[in-house]
Amino acid sequence: MRGRILQYNGTDGTGTIAADNQQYKFDIGVWKSPTAPTVGKTVELVVQDSQLSAVTIVPDDVLLREKTAELGGKLSTLVSGIGKTSAGTGGPAASHPNASGGAAVIGAAPGLNLAGNPIVQRYGMLTLGAYAVYLLATLVFNAISITFLGSSQGKPLYDIANLMSQIGGGGGVKFMLIIGYASIAVPVVWKDRRAWLALCLPLLAVLGAIWSGIHAINSAAGGFGGGAGGGPGVSDLFSLGFGFYLSLAAGLVLAWAGVQRFSRNA
Repeated sequence: MRGRILQYNGTDGTGTIAADNQQYKFDIGVWKSPTAPTVGKTVELVVQDSQLSAVTIVPDDVLLREKTAELGGKLSTLVSGIGKTSAGTGGPAASHPNASGGAAVIGAAPGLNLAGNPIVQRYGMLTLGAYAVYLLATLVFNAISITFLGSSQGKPLYDIANLMSQIGGGGGVKFMLIIGYASIAVPVVWKDRRAWLALCLPLLAVLGAIWSGIHAINSAAGGFGGGAGGGPGVSDLFSLGFGFYLSLAAGLVLAWAGVQRFSRNA
């Protein structure tokens, strides 16, 4: 069973894990990993008689592979599903003759050659690949790491936006990201060259989310402000992570692709 560490006290070696809509108390005696427990980490639990008998951390690379497989499956389903819709409405390259003389919908067969899918033909592999990277970057990789009282924690961009919306500090950030995710479908549902400009939205969402996040941290850390008092500035409290740079790069590729398609169809 998977869970997440909610709280850990390094002084007495006790903490709390949330799993399966329950909270479990644990102590360092059941911890089976070489690294110390860290709040927010995903762990594997062994429960016996409603008590934890073993807790093991789930490595980040394992989580990344699982997330990549999950997002890849969703993207494949999206491409295949829209391809079937296009085929059902008589779209171009909707079907091809199979060996028995029937029509096989591209995207329906497990051994699909994606190059023949109408959605891949419409967007191109570069655009779809950049979108998949954008999803990974904003949902998996840490965009901002915040250092407070000697400890550092990082969160993906979507988690930061979700947290900000919950505390009333930027509900628009989460909305921007959701719009950015949905922008990939605009050229399918709106048959106009201007629809390709929607692919600029993921880049704008990243820039807006980071700006809002830094602004919120700046406001929260106002009392520390790196002014005459010599206290730590905002730049000392946070650092931009790999997720930000990856999402920024993917957003730039998507925006470039959208502008190119808009100009080409002008």
